[in-house]
Amino acid sequence: MSLLKLCQSSTKTIVFKCTESQRLYISARKLSIVPSIYDGENPAPKFFSSGVQIILKRLTRPNFEKVFRKRTNSNISVLRTPVYKFLTDEELKIEQSNAYKSAERLLQMPPVVKVQEPVDDILSKDPALVGYDSSTYLFTDITYGVANEHRLIIQREPDGTLRSCDHDVRKKLNQIYFPMQGRKLRDPLVFSDPEKFNSLLERQKYEYILDRACVQYEPDDPQYQKLTSITYQHVDMNNQYNLIRSTRHFGPLAFYLTWHDSIDNLMLEMVQTGIIREAVLLMSLRQAIKEDLVNGEESTALVSEILPTRIQLRKPDYVSEDDIQLDTKCMECLDKYINNNSAMKSQQGLALQGFREYYQQLIEISRGLQKAHGSA
Repeated sequence: MSLLKLCQSSTKTIVFKCTESQRLYISARKLSIVPSIYDGENPAPKFFSSGVQIILKRLTRPNFEKVFRKRTNSNISVLRTPVYKFLTDEELKIEQSNAYKSAERLLQMPPVVKVQEPVDDILSKDPALVGYDSSTYLFTDITYGVANEHRLIIQREPDGTLRSCDHDVRKKLNQIYFPMQGRKLRDPLVFSDPEKFNSLLERQKYEYILDRACVQYEPDDPQYQKLTSITYQHVDMNNQYNLIRSTRHFGPLAFYLTWHDSIDNLMLEMVQTGIIREAVLLMSLRQAIKEDLVNGEESTALVSEILPTRIQLRKPDYVSEDDIQLDTKCMECLDKYINNNSAMKSQQGLALQGFREYYQQLIEISRGLQKAHGSA
């Protein structure tokens, strides 16, 4: 598996050219990004495990204001008129339950799987057909109801060889006979034109890039994994995690950074913003994937206490006694991680110290309010 590498460069635009189907474009002012694909151990079993899925969904930090925000959609000519209703408490609970289901559907994460293996399946060789034609003949099973990945697609070459088609040809033929909405036969300009792709990265249009990649490619396509890898690294280098929080792409981002041992920037951002419980969840995610934490069992045990609590969208401004006990455990657990496993000990240590000072003041204010209300 290729490793995530950062190397200094004085050029503004860097173009890496491979084969036509593996071309990728990378841009940064002083850093070049080397994409990493899942070509070694298969990440799917760990990604789809129930424990990892629960943690990734919680780390996504669903915010209904962002999930249900108005978005530009070429398929809708005009904005829909909002509907206002007077509801009873029971009806309100039903509508809230429907909203949660809709949010869960919109936040469904793209799968993380191993990159597809090259197809080299020769079915037969017929020397009698040599020289019959200079063209390659393609044969496609167009039976309805057959999954595209299982559809029989073969080719007869001019030398008489009958073989299974490679993934690129299969994708194009499937798109011709069973077109998917939004998918093009050729790569869209945002991916094939280096200037356009680099411009999107510079303008931090990460969600658009990732959404478009999901439409154009399959999750095991090497080009998909390279494009998403570049985007994830660009997000990480610029600390722009909030741009894809509360979207379906944050879970795969967190998984990618954890898989490639690059969670420390994200961990630092969580501590600096005061979302200390998510930092512990990130630790437990690393323990579930890598199993290399000194206090991994402690972080895993805290997950069961954190998940029932409300999702924190911002730094807390009031805490109860239960919150104080839980957050104290989280700070102690995170302190052990910083001392034993972190690659950014000084930065994370200072951030944690700053949060402790803020939290101590918050405890005094909260207990003072409780005392005042109790004596009122």
